[in-house]
Amino acid sequence: MTAALAGVAAYLVLGTLAFLGRGRWLGAAAWLAGAGALAAWAPGFPETALGPGPWPIRLAGDPVALAFWGLALVLHAAVLWEEWGRGGAFHALVTLLVGTTLALVLSRDLFNLYVCLELTSLLSFLLVGYGARPGAIWASLQYLLLTTAGMILYLFGLGLVYGETGTLALSELAGVGPSPALVVGAGLLLSGAAVKGGVFLLGLWLPRAHGRAPHAISALLSGLVVKMGIVALFRISSALGSGPILAGLGVLTGLGGLIYALWEVDIKYFLAFSTASQLGYLLLGFGLGAPLGATLYAVGHGLFKALLFLGAGKALESAGSRRIPDLAGRLGWPVALALGLGIWSISGLPPLAGFVAKGALEADLPAWGRWLLLAIGAGTAASFAKLLPLLQPVGEGRLKGELVLIPALVALSGWGLASFHLTWAATGKAVAAAALGLILYPLLRRARPRLPRLTLDRAVLGLLAGTLGLTLALVWSRLSVP
Repeated sequence: MTAALAGVAAYLVLGTLAFLGRGRWLGAAAWLAGAGALAAWAPGFPETALGPGPWPIRLAGDPVALAFWGLALVLHAAVLWEEWGRGGAFHALVTLLVGTTLALVLSRDLFNLYVCLELTSLLSFLLVGYGARPGAIWASLQYLLLTTAGMILYLFGLGLVYGETGTLALSELAGVGPSPALVVGAGLLLSGAAVKGGVFLLGLWLPRAHGRAPHAISALLSGLVVKMGIVALFRISSALGSGPILAGLGVLTGLGGLIYALWEVDIKYFLAFSTASQLGYLLLGFGLGAPLGATLYAVGHGLFKALLFLGAGKALESAGSRRIPDLAGRLGWPVALALGLGIWSISGLPPLAGFVAKGALEADLPAWGRWLLLAIGAGTAASFAKLLPLLQPVGEGRLKGELVLIPALVALSGWGLASFHLTWAATGKAVAAAALGLILYPLLRRARPRLPRLTLDRAVLGLLAGTLGLTLALVWSRLSVP
């Protein structure tokens, strides 16, 4: 535990000092300290209480925390390389944001989870609006308003749970008998974390915030930060026995995000809706007892979605347009190759990490879960078919952050193939899902459904309706059983 705390402290201290200047160098120093700390604590450590008194902070290092530490360090390195020349407070904010995620995944304490989630919201709010573009500023304000509402719900839930049990430690909540106050409190905790995690209906801030942020920040938010809400959901549901609720949220998020992604023509909004859909995989895995597959998919998604956002950002800057049809032939061949790797992986085709992670996830799901993953996979392939014209390179290009992400993606893919020994049947299913998506794409492209616009008032309504539905579902499932 000492090494992990040292790594977190280095990030937070150096990130704070970076506001005084030399932010990129202090960010790089924090990365070195974090990498050294990870190497030291990687075998893991059991739950340990930090601090004296009646409310010590509970921390533990498990495979989920280990995986997210590795992902955070890779993405931080990519952002450092991509944005090395950016000045101001940019690198200070990024360093603090990454350090906060490192602390969050270690936490086993309801209040410490709240503090870390709130800090990620404040830092992300500043980074989404960084550059002071009107669209980005409005997106950052909407993000702050909705996630603050979610955290208020979380605090109310925390108060109810603490008042009923007298503890904030998640390990001590396991096995506590259900009572009305405890179940309602658990529903509010899950709702608050779901808002932060971009769950469909509850977290409709996600498309605008990820779509309007600077490109490297979009990569960091979609690859890492939004998953902190999913980690919190996993920790809370594991303690309170609400896995089926997470699975239900996974179905809603996977299909809801996919429906919007299929017909979105703004490239960054499209990638943001795709992130929402992909979060459904994680919720299904964590909710149905497949944490290994869910964690592997979280890491793989973080890498290939960052590749997609960086490539899309370069195409957007070259074309001066956000519309996908306007971006064809705007990328040099190295960037087009990196973008192609991202498309290949997110489509679930072998041998890259998307294929390996989906295979590992499916192996531990019930039959209906496997069919749902197949449907979402086919829809994902259909939606990403619209990016294939971008893979027509014109001249040279320059890779920056991609030079970190591509080796990491290849390494994860190789490790996964060696570790999970996926069958030829799994390979055939993955290829069939992608082929089905390509067949469906021309048919879907002709449709023009009028989907509701995700305005702020509708996002607030979705948050309230989702919270009520989630809480009632938890009340019914826990209190209706004699």
